[in-house]
Amino acid sequence: MLLLGSSGFLGAYVGYSLSALGWEVRGIARNSHPGINPSHLIDDASEVEALIRHHSCDVVINCIAMASHEACESDPEAAQEINARLPGKWAAAARSNGAQFVHISTDAVFDGESDHLYSESDPTHPGSVYGASKRSGEQAVLQADPEALVLRANFFGWSENSSKGILDFFVNAMSEGKTVQGFRDYEVSSLYMGDLCDAIVELLSAKAHGLFHAVASSTLSKYEFGLAVAKAGDLDAAYIQPGSLRENEGLSNRGAHLGLCVDKIEHLLGRAMPSTVQGLARAFEERQAVMDYLGGRTHTGETS
Repeated sequence: MLLLGSSGFLGAYVGYSLSALGWEVRGIARNSHPGINPSHLIDDASEVEALIRHHSCDVVINCIAMASHEACESDPEAAQEINARLPGKWAAAARSNGAQFVHISTDAVFDGESDHLYSESDPTHPGSVYGASKRSGEQAVLQADPEALVLRANFFGWSENSSKGILDFFVNAMSEGKTVQGFRDYEVSSLYMGDLCDAIVELLSAKAHGLFHAVASSTLSKYEFGLAVAKAGDLDAAYIQPGSLRENEGLSNRGAHLGLCVDKIEHLLGRAMPSTVQGLARAFEERQAVMDYLGGRTHTGETS
């Protein structure tokens, strides 16, 4: 299996998870990573297509993305290149080699103005450059390879430097005694990375293709997520205060209600998708193992 973006936030966890399941994982990334060997180091994402074409593998999973909303807004051309045009080329390269291409997309393809859970058939109206570029990426991938697997996701997990995601954000704050806000008006169906990886493996085993929503079975606001983190990690929830997305002008391009419907993926898998709360319990259970693989540090600064 060839993993694109193997040193990134999601890619590093996918490498951990699939390696633990016995998969032979080769990574392509800008930075080396101790858990994946051999890794192909690149200076620019434009080099990825040739590497895909020159390596025989069964599966190519794309975890490369320009994921910062702010970075995408300031450089929309780069967002379009990395999130849209290049994934289409990578999907075509994988198809030419007979490999199954898996592309990770986002719930931000929707505007978040609806009060219902979005299904795969609902029209998309991205309200940000990031969301628009990822929607174009979905289209480019499926046009290049109709047999590709495109997963709209919203995920959380641990990072090697304890600073890359919402889980680290809340854990660090409560561990350090710092008060932070959790938005009560920003709801998502956030899925633990481990549960996302399980779904990917099952979908590949079922020879699934096309578009799926690979998220948690229910939604939580960011404030509720913070409280759930406190409970799962036996931390002090008093440091989590309610806040408002709409009152934060710097985040105005984010949709507020981005819950996704999981009926399609649950029907294919024959099981329910885990909830965010269930994912948090699993995250804390396997935290040490993940950090050992990542070679990272916990909030205490101690090397795991």
